[in-house]
Parts: sequence; C-alpha cells; structure tokens
Amino acid sequence: MRCLTVAISALLMGSLAVFVRNIDANPIVITFFRMTFGFFYLIPLTKFVRFELFKNFKMISLALISLLTILFYISSIQLVEMAVAALLLYMAPVYVMLFVLLRGEDVSKFSVFSLILALTGLILLLSPYGTFSLGLIFGILSGFCYALYFIIAKDVRAFASSIDVTFVTLALSSLILSPVAFTSINILKSNILWILFLGLIPTAIPFVLMNYGIKFCKRENAPIIALIEPVSAGMFGYMFFNEVLTFKQLLGAILILSSVLIVVKSGVEG
Repeated sequence: MRCLTVAISALLMGSLAVFVRNIDANPIVITFFRMTFGFFYLIPLTKFVRFELFKNFKMISLALISLLTILFYISSIQLVEMAVAALLLYMAPVYVMLFVLLRGEDVSKFSVFSLILALTGLILLLSPYGTFSLGLIFGILSGFCYALYFIIAKDVRAFASSIDVTFVTLALSSLILSPVAFTSINILKSNILWILFLGLIPTAIPFVLMNYGIKFCKRENAPIIALIEPVSAGMFGYMFFNEVLTFKQLLGAILILSSVLIVVKSGVEG
C-alpha cells in the first residue's frame, strides 16, 4: 500500500507543465522558482540532512545535472505537447542502457530488444514534426541529462540518503540560479499563486512522497510505477490544453514505455 505514494508522486510530477505554461517567464526563471520554492517547503526536513554533503564533488555534480535536466525539460514542455516532452525525458533508462552497451559491458538480449523498441517508438513519436524543433531538441537533451543523473546518482546513493540528495540538489540549484532573482521580482508578484503551487504540487510533495515510497517499495517496482508520470502528463495535456497525440505517436508512446519497462525490469538503470 505504501508503494501508492510513488504512484501519487508520479501523477503530481506529470502536472508540471500546467504550472509552467501559466507562468509568463523564460525556462531559467521558472526553473529558479521551482527549485527555490521547492527548497523552502523542504526546510522542515533539515534535521535529517548531512550538511557536509554540500562540499562533496559528486553531490555537486549531481545537483548540476539535475538542474540541467529540469531546465531542458521545462524548455521542452513550453514548446511541445506535454506527453511528448515527458516521454522524451523518460527515454533516460534506455540511454543508460545504450551507454552500458557502448562501454562494452554485457547486456541481455531483452535489453537490446528494448533499445530497438525505444528507438522505433521515438521515430513514431517524432514523425508528425518533420524536423527537429527546439522543443524536441530540449526534450532529447533532458532525457540524456536524466540518464547521466541516473549514472551519477548510483554512486551518490552509496553515501547519501534520498532526503540528502533531494535537499542538497534543490539548495545548490537555487543558489546557482540565484542571480535570476534580481530580475524576477515583477514576475514573482504577477504569478505568485502559480509559483507557490509550482514549488509545492509538482515539486516538494512528490519529491517527499517518492523518497518515502522508495524506502518501502521493492527496488525494481518504484521505477516501473513512476512510468505513470508520462501517462499523467498526457492526461493533463488533454484536460487543460486539449492536446491529442496522433495514432502513430500513441503507438510510439506504447513502444517507449514498453522498452523502459523492460530496461527497468532487467536492472540496467541501477
């Protein structure tokens, strides 16, 4: 039953674009607000945080990659359908598997099959666009950065808890983008409610729920349940922005989700 928190977390994260598209600002400013207000909401958890981790090189690297992932993802969802942006982000486990394959490590036949499925699905998903727009490029970059996040996080989680990772990542990201604050006062004033909810609903609450759920769910089950996020993104896209994927895109989405499911099941993403 506690694994339900992972599902709720993924559902809430899928709503990110609803808040992003209702804030009239560029992706850097929105990313700053998301990370900063998410950090503020998590301040009550400081008693569980090891502050010496702020000096750890791997932790700092992880925070930078997390920041780039979110920045590219927000840039993507401002320009393309919510479901497409989320699916491009969730190609990450497949990219990790590809990285492992290129390094010459042994992978199962099922993993190779999943890569073929994912690439086929990606082609179908992008087929209506004809050319690579900025939105698609940002989406693909978000997936690559997310894959790198998985790789670095595997090392970081050997000495840091989930709460450590979440808190330090949000804090460092906010600090890095803090110069933006001086030029964003008017944006904050005119979008205060959307910004407050941006830091809470698709950020602080799902991060806490995910950390709680991962603690009690089987390791292999949490990433599978988290695949609800691109599905929920498509649902929110339809409800709020009347976004509908073509048949080819829906087929591509099914292939991508199936491939990620195979990769997660095989444990390649770590």
